[in-house]
Amino acid sequence: MKYLCALLFIFLVGCAEKDKVLTEKITISQGDIYGYEGNAVNIFEGIPYAEPPINQLRWKPPLEHKGWNDKLLAIELPNSCMQPVEYGLNAFIELWIEGSGMSWFSKKLIYLGAGLMPFLNGEDNQSEDCLYLNIVTPKNINKKLPVMMWIHGGGYRYGNGSGSYLNEDLVKNDVIIVSINYRLGSMGYFAHPALSAESKNNSSGNYGTLDQIHALKWIKDNIEAFGGDPDNITIFGESAGGHSVRQLMSSPLSKGLFHKAIAQSSYGIRNYINLNTSNGSVKSAEDAGRDFVRTLGVIEDENLLNNLRKISAENLIQVGSLSIGENVTSEDDWQISSYWMPVIDGWVFEDSDLNVSRYGKTHNVPLLIGFNSFEGSSLLPLFYTKDQNENDSDWTSTIWKLAITDQSTKIPSEYIDWAKNIKLDKYLASQKLWGDLNFGSSSYYSATNHSKVNADTYFYYFNRAPASSKQIIGATHGAEIMYLFNSFIPGWPKNNIDDDIGRQMRLDWTNFAKTGDLSKFGWPRFSDQKTMQMNYQTEMSYTKIYEENLFKSMNNFYNNDFKP
Repeated sequence: MKYLCALLFIFLVGCAEKDKVLTEKITISQGDIYGYEGNAVNIFEGIPYAEPPINQLRWKPPLEHKGWNDKLLAIELPNSCMQPVEYGLNAFIELWIEGSGMSWFSKKLIYLGAGLMPFLNGEDNQSEDCLYLNIVTPKNINKKLPVMMWIHGGGYRYGNGSGSYLNEDLVKNDVIIVSINYRLGSMGYFAHPALSAESKNNSSGNYGTLDQIHALKWIKDNIEAFGGDPDNITIFGESAGGHSVRQLMSSPLSKGLFHKAIAQSSYGIRNYINLNTSNGSVKSAEDAGRDFVRTLGVIEDENLLNNLRKISAENLIQVGSLSIGENVTSEDDWQISSYWMPVIDGWVFEDSDLNVSRYGKTHNVPLLIGFNSFEGSSLLPLFYTKDQNENDSDWTSTIWKLAITDQSTKIPSEYIDWAKNIKLDKYLASQKLWGDLNFGSSSYYSATNHSKVNADTYFYYFNRAPASSKQIIGATHGAEIMYLFNSFIPGWPKNNIDDDIGRQMRLDWTNFAKTGDLSKFGWPRFSDQKTMQMNYQTEMSYTKIYEENLFKSMNNFYNNDFKP
């Protein structure tokens, strides 16, 4: 998802930068830091929050950074963590651009930008040495400010914490923004019995999540020097970042490190993998790791870990085009990469997100959670095409199987009724249904259960399509990011209504970070007895949740019929 924002770099930043005016010195335990001044903010780019996870530290929990002898000039964006560059998000971006209704000229500029991306954000700007964070603060701070740590999306495989997230629009509301990088893909979530045996916690995988937790520890220890309040930290993120928010709310290692949480388009409440036992037909993370090793062509002997740590990061991350190993296909890539996600290992995670939510064991912090009305329009076509849909006589069952993997239980009647009543053609209805099921029902389930843990639980619904009569993607996956960070793609169809929605979202997000109590600002608290949502749409308003019948039936399914 983050690469869409990265496209903005070409237009908003350009290839040359003016001389940067340094900030006053900031001193922390690691050493002295200088950032640079923006219009109304101070910006610190590329602060290391952990030792580089390279060589023998590859696939190990992050270590505290040892610091630097001289001053640190935090004035350049850090490298992204390793991720595929030859394929991946291109099709997703194209669905956004082609479906937005933007002019042909704007499309040309965007595609020109995409063509330049290998030079601006490609392999040369990636590294295993990537555990850095960025900080944006107001220029003049006269009190401790709330801190908001952004966790980028990208399916635990793509993205970074730089680019359009580092702007002054949220910070203007008297908060401090911290954005982080964390290890991705095989560098962040590869599990294997040999790695588990090496660990004092008998765990492997979850390195990306451990990075997120380590970044929170760094913020708690150091943010006061930047004007932030270490006792008022909000985590927020979208897609895999929103999923990470939910995961951090269930990890014993993150307890007490943050005080509020915002989960945007968090998905898959039912999707999880165990470290060394299968979950139905879903293999264990360690077995998936052994598949990965076989694909690499590495022998599993006493030298396995040393040999794996000698392989270049480029060859480890770019599964689908490995020069080592034989006959690696895109199907191999899909099967392998689907396991790059948080793992129930008994240490970082003691139980599934589903069970932690179900039994009311999430951390007792205020929660703002929600999703977009048409999440599936830029995602479902990536693996279920219009042609497949047209030839599918039972598309509602297909969507169920795609969203609720490997479940042979009876499909709830409310699900069928909801599908039949979607007033769209069959393929668009499929996209709507898949998004409601995958993102909407997961968010609703989390909100319903968490409201019993903390009454300050709030639900939002983003329902704003591109302002063009030619658009076909609606309020698609990730669209709210442009509004929240005021970082619209050049040429994106918008008008004054979009500006109003963006301003209101930024006000709501920062009010939540400051107080955790949006009821002070007119929001209704969410509960299973009062299922109310804030609608970000042409007419912003509070209403009952539109998909309530579907979501309630899914809650019942997750609690009673779903077989973990």
